[in-house]
Amino acid sequence: MLDKLLKRKNIVEFFKYAIVGFSGIFVNLFYLYTLTESLQFYYLTSEVFAFAVATLSNFVFNKVWTFKEKMKTYFFVKGAKFFLVASIALVVNLSFLWFFTEALGVYYILSQILASGFTLIVNFLGNKFWTFR
Repeated sequence: MLDKLLKRKNIVEFFKYAIVGFSGIFVNLFYLYTLTESLQFYYLTSEVFAFAVATLSNFVFNKVWTFKEKMKTYFFVKGAKFFLVASIALVVNLSFLWFFTEALGVYYILSQILASGFTLIVNFLGNKFWTFR
């Protein structure tokens, strides 16, 4: 499996996926901060909503740019798979977000940035080898 991951096409896709994910972090942080600070939502509740918005944005960009698929090609089937992978990643994300914030006392925005790094690998592998294979 390692030799398959190290093929040039997969490495390029990983970097494109990371760029899309990086832009999704900004979408996520915007909604996380706005819902928490402006609307006074609990930060973990805000993160669930922020994660959903960022995931939808990431799905569209990854489908069209990273994996070069047309929008109409199995949009709902692949969308459901993408959101299932994202749901698993959300559990990982919330766990690290809580741990960094509550156990280590890190500011929740910085905690989210750190937690995002852990979800990148989960998301890429799940989507590369299941959603967009």
